Parts: sequence; structure tokens; C-alpha cells
Amino acid sequence: MIARVAAALLLLAPAAAPAAGPRDLSAGIDARLAAAHKAAGLTPAPRAEAHQLLRRVYLDLLGRVPTADEAAAFLKDADPDKHHTLIDALLTHPESAVHWRIVVRDWLTGSLTEKVPGADEFNAYLEARLAADAPWDKIARELLEPDDADPVGRGASYFLASRLTGGDRASQLDAVTVAVSSSLFGVQMQCAKCHDHPFVKDWTQANYYGIAAFFARTTAERKGGGAAVLAEKGGAEVKYSSRKDKDVAARPRFLDNREFDPAAMKGTRRAALIAAGVNADSPYFKRSITNRVWKQLTGVGLVEPVDQIHDANPPAHPELMTWLADEFAAGGFHLRHLIAGVMHSDAYLRSSRWAAAGTRPADNAHAAAALRPLSPHQLALSLATSTGYTEVLRAKYDKQKPGTTAVAVRTRFEKEREYDTLVGRFRQDGGAFEANAAHALFLTYNPAVKGMVKTGPGSLSAAMAKLKDAEAADLAFLAVLSRPPTAAEAGRVGKHLAGTAGPQRAEACEDVVWALVTVPEFRFNH
Repeated sequence: MIARVAAALLLLAPAAAPAAGPRDLSAGIDARLAAAHKAAGLTPAPRAEAHQLLRRVYLDLLGRVPTADEAAAFLKDADPDKHHTLIDALLTHPESAVHWRIVVRDWLTGSLTEKVPGADEFNAYLEARLAADAPWDKIARELLEPDDADPVGRGASYFLASRLTGGDRASQLDAVTVAVSSSLFGVQMQCAKCHDHPFVKDWTQANYYGIAAFFARTTAERKGGGAAVLAEKGGAEVKYSSRKDKDVAARPRFLDNREFDPAAMKGTRRAALIAAGVNADSPYFKRSITNRVWKQLTGVGLVEPVDQIHDANPPAHPELMTWLADEFAAGGFHLRHLIAGVMHSDAYLRSSRWAAAGTRPADNAHAAAALRPLSPHQLALSLATSTGYTEVLRAKYDKQKPGTTAVAVRTRFEKEREYDTLVGRFRQDGGAFEANAAHALFLTYNPAVKGMVKTGPGSLSAAMAKLKDAEAADLAFLAVLSRPPTAAEAGRVGKHLAGTAGPQRAEACEDVVWALVTVPEFRFNH
């Protein structure tokens, strides 16, 4: 009888609300921004043009511009919703995990050198997890406590082990504390190391050293090459000196000031940190990754800087930030779900041009798309793609192993000297973009760039040389700028190519390609 009553009550109880789908996320984003725009008296920019959306989606999901064939097929499609179809298709494209592996790696490791042992295994780990759309909380747990028995999962040890290599113990603990607080929880703790934070009352020395205490006993043991093994050795503790006391023993303390008794802990201290902070109830965890994804796709975080989320630095759109983070967590922390929700929104699809009267609003209003410079990785791969250099590499790699895939070409290109040269030249300290004469001269004269532009089997300039002048102009603009040329642009290209043949025509085609890859339109995601 009791069982039947209980069953009846369950049937009468309201069903739990299903997690929002990507389009529901998009609608929620747009509704909240629309309210903000109405309150500010803003009329948002219209949707971007088809070729702009095409390029934007490829850059954001695959990290490269589309090929000429991909661009032509998209632009010929008459479906008004083709950009939505493209987003859904590229979300599961094999190259997407390769690109987002670079994005996530930069979030987690910043400027750490690739030469530290374990970097290759870490790349493989991230790519495998992203390709499988593993939940972000699963990835975070593995970063903090890798499974050494998992051939792929043990590659996650690089996140902590790379900070536990070299220097003294104090500098190692500082590197780990800063990395974990910043990349996983969106908080910069350095200013609370020597004294309580001067501007953020929430962050005290006890907070900084409380995070450090979770790693006081963590060591990285390396046996030969490859990924290190993390372990905990008993006895080690963290002590610090405050303005009031010396040799204060730090107890593990999470950012919300929950303190843990080391004697009562079961398992590793890192497991205790995971239990405290890596879950759907932790605002630090879910806001941090939501904010990073938002910035990656729109160019400006809901909170800036992305690792300074605290009460004294509120979001530009507080309700949107809280709601989106909660929905992301409720949906199981799937990055692909969050990325799709943002990219299908009107906020993402807007033009970057502000044609309305009055001053252009700040980018964090999201009334128009922000103009974003290509990252060094995007620039390197887009140069290789647009010039046909990836096809040159494919032919080279096929001689070594027939059937080279596009993913394999990308992965091997990252190890080529040209890639290192381009990424190294265009990397910006602190992530800020600054166009300068050195960059312009580099694109003009550097052998790596000249080598990509040069006519050869599979190259764009070689393909152009075989076409009539007008067709060559169309191909060049589609390959480099993802759009057909205007009448004036086609005329200038035709004038430059007119009457050329043989080596002279090859050189003239190289001139056209070089001119297009050096214009500002190529260097920005707009």
C-alpha cells in the first residue's frame, strides 16, 4: 500500500525541467541582452553578411579560414539559415577538437614552454577529451588528479607537473596556486600572497595560502620521458607570515572560506579541492569557464579580465552571467553545448560594423560584434590554408605515408619551422593585440611567409596561374578573404595579371596572394 501511494505521488509530482538546448541558450542570451539594450536606448547592429559569418564560424570552430571550395559552396547556398547549419556541422568536425585543444591549452598553460616533458601527451589528452565532448568538470577533475592507469588521462598531469618542475618549492607552490585559481576558478590570487588584497576585501592571505595548502604535499615524479606521475608525500605543510603573526600554518581553504581539517581528510588533498570546488554548485568554477568561452567567441568577457571575477569587478551583464553559468552547469558542463548556444545567438551573429547614429557602444554591450585579431595560431593556419601551403604539405606527407588526413596535416604543421616562426612573431604579451611596423615587415619579407605564397604544386598562386584573369581574381579572394572581389578589386587584379605568361604570370599571381594576406581584412575576425 505504501509503495503504491509513493508511486502515485511520483507520477503526480512535476517533472524536473530539462536542461536548456543550444537554441534555448541562444534565446535566453538574446532576451537578456535585448533588455539591456532597451534600457540603454541601443538598437543593435544587423546580422553580419554571409561571407563574414562564414569566415567567423570557421575561425571560431576550426581555427582557420575556409578553403576556396568551402567558401564557394556556402555562398552559393540559398538557405537563409545556412549559417546555423554550418555551425552545427563544424561543431563535430574532426578539426574542431584540434583547434579547441589549442584554445583550452592556452587557458591552462599560458606561456609555458612546449619543451617541458609531457607537452605532447597533454595535447593528445585535451584533443581526445574535446573530441568526445567530455564534460568540463570531468576534465578539471583529471587536471587536478589524473588517472595514471588511463593511457590518455594520465597526460593531464602536465597541468600541475609543468609547474612543479624547476625552481625551489616555494616558487613551485606559487605557480600551482596561481594557475589553478586563475584557469579553473577565475580568480587571481597573487596580490594576496604577501598581504591581504588591497582592493578586494574577499581575498586574504588565508585564501591564497589556503589554496596552496591543497598542493603542499603534491610532487611530480618523472620516469623517463612523457607524462609525469603526481603523488602526495606526507609531512609537508605551508607556512606564511602575516602582518600580525609569523609562521602561520595554512589549512586547506577554498575560495568561499570553507576550511578543511587535514587530519579528517580522506584521500588526497587535491581530491578535497575537487569536492569543494569542481561541481555545479560552485559559482567560481562554472562562472570561470562560462566567461572564458564567452570571451573566446565574442572577443570580450562578461567579466574582464577573465581571471578577476569578484564582487569589486562585477559582470557587464550580471543576470546573463549568472543564468548562463547555471544553465551550462545544469546541462552537464558540455563545452560543445555552451559554444553552440553562444554561436547560434543574435549576439554572436551581429555585424561588427556600427552604422547607427551616435558613438559606437563599448564592445561589452554586445550591440555589435567586436573586431577580433586572429590569434597567432589562427593566423599561422589561415596563412597555410589560404595560400594552399597545407596542400603542399599534404603532398609531402603523402610521400612518407599515403592518405594523410586534414587533421594529420594540421598536427604535423604545428611542428614545422614556419608555424613556430609565425606563432612566435605574432604572440602578444598579456594577450593584448598591437599592430606594428614589425608585423607588416614580417609579412612582407619573412622567408616563412614568402615560402607559403610561392608558386608550387598545390599552391594557390599555381592554381591561379592556370586560370583566366577574372577567374584567378575570384579564386584568390575566395581563398584568402572568403568572398568574391568587388568590381574594382577584380579590375585591379586583372590589370596586374593582364598579358602575363610563364614565370612572369606565376610571379604576378604570387604578388596578388601576398597583397591579400597582408591586408587588415585578413588579419581580423570581423
